[in-house]
Amino acid sequence: MHLRTILIVLCGLLSFYANAHTYYSLNTEHEKLGQGFEQELGIPLESCLDGQWQFQGGSMGDLAYRGDFDSDTMINTITGSVKAGINLVIFGGSAKFSMRRKVTKNRNSAASAVELTYEKGSYNFENRTTKPAFVELLSTDPTQVRNRCGDSFIHNIKLGSRIYVTAKLHFKDRTKYEWFQTKIKVKFLFFSKTFTKTKVFQEATKDAVYTIQVNTDGGMTPELARLSKNGTIHCKTDNLTPCITYADNLFSYLLDGGEYVDDLKDEHLNVLKYEVESYEDSGHYDLAYAGHTALSNRYIALSARLRSYQDLVYDEIERLSAFKAVSEDPLEIEQLTARISARNTQRIGLEQAGEYCATLPGTTLCENRIESAIANVD
Repeated sequence: MHLRTILIVLCGLLSFYANAHTYYSLNTEHEKLGQGFEQELGIPLESCLDGQWQFQGGSMGDLAYRGDFDSDTMINTITGSVKAGINLVIFGGSAKFSMRRKVTKNRNSAASAVELTYEKGSYNFENRTTKPAFVELLSTDPTQVRNRCGDSFIHNIKLGSRIYVTAKLHFKDRTKYEWFQTKIKVKFLFFSKTFTKTKVFQEATKDAVYTIQVNTDGGMTPELARLSKNGTIHCKTDNLTPCITYADNLFSYLLDGGEYVDDLKDEHLNVLKYEVESYEDSGHYDLAYAGHTALSNRYIALSARLRSYQDLVYDEIERLSAFKAVSEDPLEIEQLTARISARNTQRIGLEQAGEYCATLPGTTLCENRIESAIANVD
C-alpha cells in the first residue's frame, strides 16, 4: 500500500468530547493516559485515576509539503486544535521543543519540509476510579489534591509516526537571509540533480550552507535509521550533489514505490498527540470540586520567556554547526567550535532551568533560576 494512498479505516467509533482539547505530545514522562492535567496552564501533573486502556482502532496516513514553514505554524497544524494558543507543555519536553526548530525556518535559515504522518489509532482511558490515596486525601487536604491532580485528565492518546525531511539554507547573517527571501523567493528547497542555478541565485547563496536532515516523532524503522545514520548532510551551494543524492535516497524509500510503509511496525510508533477531559465532564465530581489551584498563571509567562532564549540558542547552534561542517579553514573551524561549545553550555543551562521549573517550585524560585540562565546568554 503506497504512502500517498493509505485509506482511513475505521475499526470502531471514536469517542469525541465537546470540551476536549488537543495537545502536541512532547513525550515527557507525564504524557500518559489517566495523567492529571491543569488546563489553565496546559501542564500534566500526577495520575489520580485508575482505569483501563481501550483501543479505538482506525488508521490513516498523510503526506504534506510545508514550504516556508515557521515553528508556530507547524505546531498549530499538527495539533488539530489549540486551547487559547497554549499547546505546549510548559517547561518540559526540551528535546521535542527544539526539534520543531530543526524542521522549520528561523532567524537566519530558509526551510522546506516534507511531512509524512501515519496514525495507527487511539486509546481511551475507561472504567475510571479515583485512586484510594487521593480519596483519603480529599477529606483532609482537598487543595493539595487539586494542585497534584489538576482539573482534568488525559483521556485519549494517538499513536503513530511523523517524519520530516527538511531542506534548509543557512545564511551567515539575517541581512543575507532577508535579501535571499526578497530577491529569490524560493519556497521549495528540494533540488534535482539537473537543477540549474541562476546567477542571481548563486550570488544570493554563495556564502550559504545547504542541508538535508531527517527528524521524527516515531517511525524510525531500521532502514530509515541506516539511511540517516550520518545525521544532517551539509553542502556548499556550489556542490549540492551529496545533499541531492541523500534526499533522493530518502524519498525513494519513504514515498510511493518505497518500502517504508511495509517496514513500519508498532514498536516504531510514539504518542503524537493527546486529548484531555475535565473531571466534571467525566463525572469525577470529587476531583472536580477538590478546591482551588494554587498554581500561578505566571508560569506561562516564565515559560514563554525561557523558550524564546532556547529558540535563539538552538537556532545558533544549528547555523554554526552548518558552517563548521563545510569549512576548510582551520582557524575558522577553531573559532566555530569554540562558539558552538559556548552556545551548548548556554543550552544546557536553559534546559536545566526548565527542568527545575517543571517541578513547580514556586514562581519566584522558578524566575530566579530562569533569569540566572538567561544572564549567561550573549
